[in-house]
Amino acid sequence: MTESGARADEAVATGAANRDESCPHNGEVIRTIGERPELFEGEEFWNSNIVRFDAETYVVSHRAILTLVVVAKCNAACKFCSNEITFTPAGPYLSWGPQLRRVKSFALTAGVRKVAYTGGEPTLSPQRLLDLTRSVNPGFDKSRLHTNGIGLGKSVQTPTGQATLLDGLISAGLSGASVSVAHFDPDLNAAIMRFGPSWNGMTDADHRNVTQRGSTHFTPRLSCVMTPEGVSTVPDMFSYMEWGRELGYRRFIFRSCSEIPEAFRKSTDYSVYNAEGHIPIDSLVAELDQMPELEKTFVQRKSDSKVDCYRWGDIDFDVDESSEEPNPDRKVRRLNVMPNGVSYVCWIDPLAVLFEDERPIAAESMKREFGGLKILDQS
Repeated sequence: MTESGARADEAVATGAANRDESCPHNGEVIRTIGERPELFEGEEFWNSNIVRFDAETYVVSHRAILTLVVVAKCNAACKFCSNEITFTPAGPYLSWGPQLRRVKSFALTAGVRKVAYTGGEPTLSPQRLLDLTRSVNPGFDKSRLHTNGIGLGKSVQTPTGQATLLDGLISAGLSGASVSVAHFDPDLNAAIMRFGPSWNGMTDADHRNVTQRGSTHFTPRLSCVMTPEGVSTVPDMFSYMEWGRELGYRRFIFRSCSEIPEAFRKSTDYSVYNAEGHIPIDSLVAELDQMPELEKTFVQRKSDSKVDCYRWGDIDFDVDESSEEPNPDRKVRRLNVMPNGVSYVCWIDPLAVLFEDERPIAAESMKREFGGLKILDQS
């Protein structure tokens, strides 16, 4: 057997082991490409599965993640909100049905191992979120929730009775939660994240309720978008982590504001803030690299992202500067299901659909989101 044939057999076997029998597959991996580039239909690819699904052929990255943007609505109006910079089409709260069943089937067929839930704010509808995760999670190795935490303590109905949303999600297989906090000072955090009048952000007790559920099966993490008036320096980062450590967190991620190409950017105050408030990480990383108490565990430099990962005693933290760009080729690097139910393969391109039969819905959503912006001239 050839090396590529053995890899293909391994991929098929792995996919079978992770199969969710309630979500039948409509395709197969026909070829697996490893770290060395290989030609496929005249293009060069690596670290990919070639997938035949519903009579179409796809190239899917081994690192692809399925992300469900379950709702556009949010209880906050964070100054750095990426949803207000580019398109996040409106729609009802995502629920299990034919559209999600198909994209889940595609993801599992293609070897996608991770699913994430984000918004808007996913926990604004606690029962809907729990019901959704109970249908989507089976078959995936890992699942993560991105939240500001407002609904984690709300009561939901589980198969065994009443529970908090967080406990219900963990029971449904949630393996991680990324809790968004822009600053450890509650007043400054509220000023940056701009919560509604009825809630001012998670309390220390709320955070401890999350971290006390940490285990080998569930990892809580604090997520901080760096801003000029918030966390912006290396001392700020360490103060933030020391605060989080007292609450029980051991995983942190620090992100720069999003960068969006002008053609895909809405003309909003959020776009201005993200452009003017963007904090490049190179100088931060240079300073961190000189600190002997830190161990560098990972580095990535790509055209659309810079990531540096460190270990500090019992803490692991990432520093991330990401910019969004249109996909450079046909390789599927991400699967994003938006609130309109359409599956996209790009965060910023409102016409980059996974399934061609969803293009008319995407086109209508694009018109509502962008109006007469110049992106319409590219369709």
